[in-house]
Amino acid sequence: MKLKALKPRLHNAMFHTHTVSGIVISFALFVCFYAGAVALFMDELYQWENPQARIDYLDPTTEDYDTDIKVVSENTTVFNKDLTFGMTPPTKANPLITFYGRDKDEQNNFSFFAATIHPITYEILSMGEEPNTHMARTIYELHYFHQIPVVGIYLSGFVAFFFLFAIFTGVLTHWKNIVNKFYAFTTEGKWKQIWTNGHISLGMITLPFQIIYAVTGALLGLSILLLAPSAFLMYNGDTSEVVKAVRPDAGIKYDDEALTLTEGTNFNTIYQKVSTEYPENDVTYIYATNYTKSDGTIGVRVDDYEGIAGDGIFVYGRDDGKLKVGIQPEVRSYANGAYGVLIKLHYATYGGIFLKIIYFILAMITCYIIISGVMIWRTARDKPIYTDKQRRFHHRVTKFYLAITLSMFPALALIFLANMLVPMDWEGRVFPVNAIFFSGWLVFTLMGLFWNNYRQLNRNYLLMGSVLGLLIPIANGFVTGDWLWQSLMHKSYFVFSVDAAWLIIGIVGLLVCGYSLNRKSKKDIMQKVKVGAESERISSEAPAPVLQISAKEK
Repeated sequence: MKLKALKPRLHNAMFHTHTVSGIVISFALFVCFYAGAVALFMDELYQWENPQARIDYLDPTTEDYDTDIKVVSENTTVFNKDLTFGMTPPTKANPLITFYGRDKDEQNNFSFFAATIHPITYEILSMGEEPNTHMARTIYELHYFHQIPVVGIYLSGFVAFFFLFAIFTGVLTHWKNIVNKFYAFTTEGKWKQIWTNGHISLGMITLPFQIIYAVTGALLGLSILLLAPSAFLMYNGDTSEVVKAVRPDAGIKYDDEALTLTEGTNFNTIYQKVSTEYPENDVTYIYATNYTKSDGTIGVRVDDYEGIAGDGIFVYGRDDGKLKVGIQPEVRSYANGAYGVLIKLHYATYGGIFLKIIYFILAMITCYIIISGVMIWRTARDKPIYTDKQRRFHHRVTKFYLAITLSMFPALALIFLANMLVPMDWEGRVFPVNAIFFSGWLVFTLMGLFWNNYRQLNRNYLLMGSVLGLLIPIANGFVTGDWLWQSLMHKSYFVFSVDAAWLIIGIVGLLVCGYSLNRKSKKDIMQKVKVGAESERISSEAPAPVLQISAKEK
């Protein structure tokens, strides 16, 4: 089946635009998808990364949230109840209470802290500017370049935007034979053809997924830049009005000089009210602003984690407990629901764990599509029409891209090991764990620059990542005592799943490396046999030497 082709001039324009836009963003886009795929399971990774969270799950409706506030107040001097603070109720993935608060000094400089509280004993397990473990959060932040100050999230937004542009131009480029090429996928023939077949076929399969991520990634990353024109056009430049249209709770005004409130509605009452009215939705966050003042509020966020519009926000007055702002699940205006839908589509917070697994697989396929695009670009330029200098440049660019992207696999395994091996009671342990991850990634990347053979580069990274991956469940067993079989017997399924996943990844990776080495050795032997046979054939077909007799012998 052939569709109507583009005109040659338009086709060439789309082809070169697709190539240039794709090659420019390829390694950054790979980082976004690779780190984002792992960050999908940020909640499920928490018990593995924090052994203190490996406790029995407590029904969140029985928790005394007002006692949590009291405990934090008694254990820190940097907690201002008039500023916004809140906490996450216990969940099966994270059965601990995570409390977030802040303070303000005389110069109006804010300081933030996070506290981890045991839901039964109300013991503060950790308190500081960051939680004592940050591994999954680091991976999550990497997927939108949070480590680059100020401009990181905007860079990720622009990468997503150009990704959407690359998708559009790619579809137009292959439009004529897109159906035929989809069914003509094969792993035989020249490498350029193999890369091209995989690039087009898998690109077609994941096309809806990629469009979703390109659109949501661009909107979330460039939200400030996109809201500014709307503010000027619709609200005379007042950006707060735009924010209120999306999040009505953000439009509530507070008076710093309001009267002090002696008695009022507490957290427990509001929690019970919301959980009773919406029993099918889980309370994901409960927070307060101006808590000690007469105009203070207590807000609650809910979500059913199943529907695309199953989240909601309710804000109650602290003095009388009456509802001030409410965004009900499944019942909302377009403006109120648009942002929540973007979040759910991007982070797969609907449809349960199986949807996350599907997202993960599609993200990994997209990573392959990105790599195959780079290899198509490289093989298409390995021709005599390019000078040796140009071909060497193309080779160095390809090697640089492959080194950055493929080294993420062993670097990812390294942060898991670092998180387990750095003592949990080490103050400020987040910094050394992150330092090991990023410095290890840098070292792995530099190592790849010394390997000129692409096959060797790929195999070495796969080997290193597989070996480090196999060490992860071993490290967890030695440090925490929760060996793979013990976590399964104790029904610690989140811990077991992480260890089992790395064990499977490590074994499969070593098998692939072994197969590659075995195939290479067989190929070398066959080549030697072929060369030997060819030499013997030439010798047998050569004419017999002529005996030369000198005049003296005559």
